[in-house]
Amino acid sequence: MATSASTGNRRRRPIGLAALRGFEAAARLLSFTAAAAELNLTQSSISRQIAALERQVGRPLFVRKTRALALTAAGAQLQRAVRQALAAIDQSVDEIRGAGSARRMTLTTYASFASLWLVPRLAAFQRRYPDIEIRIDASDRVLDLQAEDIDVAIRWTPAGAMPEQAALLIDDMVAPAISPHLLQSASLRKPADLARWPLLDLDDSVVGTERLNWAAWFDFAKAGSVAPAAGRLVFSFVDQAVQAAIRGQGVALVRSPFLQDCVASGDLVMPFPRLRMPVGYRHVLVVNPARARRPHVEAFCGWLLEQFQRVPQLVD
Repeated sequence: MATSASTGNRRRRPIGLAALRGFEAAARLLSFTAAAAELNLTQSSISRQIAALERQVGRPLFVRKTRALALTAAGAQLQRAVRQALAAIDQSVDEIRGAGSARRMTLTTYASFASLWLVPRLAAFQRRYPDIEIRIDASDRVLDLQAEDIDVAIRWTPAGAMPEQAALLIDDMVAPAISPHLLQSASLRKPADLARWPLLDLDDSVVGTERLNWAAWFDFAKAGSVAPAAGRLVFSFVDQAVQAAIRGQGVALVRSPFLQDCVASGDLVMPFPRLRMPVGYRHVLVVNPARARRPHVEAFCGWLLEQFQRVPQLVD
């Protein structure tokens, strides 16, 4: 008499794979519309893919609200697996396509760090490693390295909230800096005298301005409340304020590691070199754990750490 197959030997019911790209994008962006735009599909196509996937899985993957989308527990579990699987597939395809060509290293960092510190040094890196191609994603968004297929990130983060496995590059401090040509026009005796020039400041929306502003520095310097006699110029990006100071448009609060570079080059001078205020932030290096052992990633990380060890020292 024939017996039925045991549950353990029963063939699993496979699911179609076509919808997984759409699901991954929708789960990451929490929007069918944004996922459709990213994949160059229609919103209805993404909706049909997700509906078909939910039927095959047998569980709802999203909670559909009026103006929002959220993952269910099953959706979050599937997202983790799909993200890792697609990343592994994409990595293999990139390696196959790139066989025999330059090794590509992708990094993300904020725009001001890229323009003021990193890009000027990349020529030296490329002379040492001419076969490594660098791609920079200069964005103020904190990107998911694995989901966005990025090798490393250089981030500016609160000192007490370093990402897991991050490597410290430098603890930041800030000090007033001014063009040497502008400084020749008047003598300074006390910190409050800086207000005779325009004070170059950052917009309140910029991360870290609760410490990186003139009111905080004057308080640190025990100068009390100082009214800007020549007014203020407010910028949305750190590099804008630094470049304005170099052009002699006023006095900027410049933080590490830009401060060290600008002083070492002679573009700026610190009129009160001992009054360097800790900011409570630090620059850190974060490496995608799936890419950390790749030789070209290791080469870049080693070179970067070496560059920070060579940051010019500030003299009191």
